[in-house]
Order: sequence, then C-alpha cells, then structure tokens
Amino acid sequence: MATILNKDQIAALLGSVADLMIAQKDELATLDADLGDGDLGRTIERGFLAIKTALADPNAPGGEDMGRMLFRLGKAFSNDAASSFGALFGTALMKGGMALKDKQDVTLSDLADATDTALKALMERGKAKLGDKTMLDAIAPALDAMRAAAADAPARDFFRAAANAAQQGAVATQTMQSQIGRASWQGERSAGKMDPGARAIAMMLDAAAKSV
Repeated sequence: MATILNKDQIAALLGSVADLMIAQKDELATLDADLGDGDLGRTIERGFLAIKTALADPNAPGGEDMGRMLFRLGKAFSNDAASSFGALFGTALMKGGMALKDKQDVTLSDLADATDTALKALMERGKAKLGDKTMLDAIAPALDAMRAAAADAPARDFFRAAANAAQQGAVATQTMQSQIGRASWQGERSAGKMDPGARAIAMMLDAAAKSV
C-alpha cells in the first residue's frame, strides 16, 4: 500500500528540516568559503527562517493545496535569501510545488515526480548540467533513490535512501571541477573540494529522514 502524506505532515516536516538546517549552517559556511564567498550559511539561515515564518503565517490562504503552499514557501525562501543558491532553491520549491497543484495529500511517487520537475527547472534556470559540480549532482542520485523506494518503502526509508544517495553525490563532487558560478573562477583548484550546494541538499534530505 502506498504511503500517503497530507499537507499538515509535509508542513511539519519542512518546519523540522528548517530547524535542523539552521543549526548546521556553519558547516555550509565553511564549505562555501573554500569555493565561493562563504555566504551559504547565511543564505540557509535566512531562507529557512523565512520558511518557518511562512509556515506560521496566520494570513496564509485558507485551504491552500500542497502545491500552492510549496510555491509560497519557495517564494519566501528566495525573497529573504538573496543569493544564487537562494534563487535556485526557491525555484526548486516553487516549480516542484506546481507539480503538486490541487493536491491535499501526496504519495511518495508524487514527491519523486515533484523532485524531477524541480531538477529540470534548476537545469533550465541555472544552465548547469550533471557533472558541473552543483546541487544537481546531489539531487539527481537522490531522485533515482526516490524512484526505487517510492513503491513500497515507508516515508522514513524513502527519505533515508534519498539522503544517502545525495550524500554520495555530494562526495563525488570532490572529483569534479566547478563549471558554474563563483566557484568556477578557481578552475582546477576547485577539484578536491565538496560542492557546498550539493552538501546542502544532502543535509536537507538527511534532516527529512530524521524528522519524518
């Protein structure tokens, strides 16, 4: 029997993920300082604080569906975390949310479909491809793991499989040379370092697995 999650459960899960990500912001700041300008920790803090505020907003539209909720949260993240990662992750939430339009409940397969939509939107907006040493290199293997687990795994195992695959993808970015953004300025010197955006995705999915 397929696992079903309702909007309130997804909202609670996102709130828990926000708390855990804010608590771990310093790790991402350190990783980002090695490859970029070191602002990813602040981006994560501001973006997830915005999500927590949006989740608690008493003026949120009554009866909004899953898709509209995620679109609203993505917009809040991108507005409050003005950076390339903030814009891209906000886009992922908004576009992924559009795949869940009109749904009050979702299956794990629905979540995998939304992740697929988000991945394609990121590739289009960021003009990046797999192997360019970006968050895509964590999202793509996580999506494969989601697809494999969606049919019969409980939600905790679904997110754990995705988190493990994303972390493997993040580790694999150490062998890559950055092709996109500020990190690309380092050229060959970017090899040997983990992409902070990929690590952030792995951390989010790990937080989800711990919180579901």
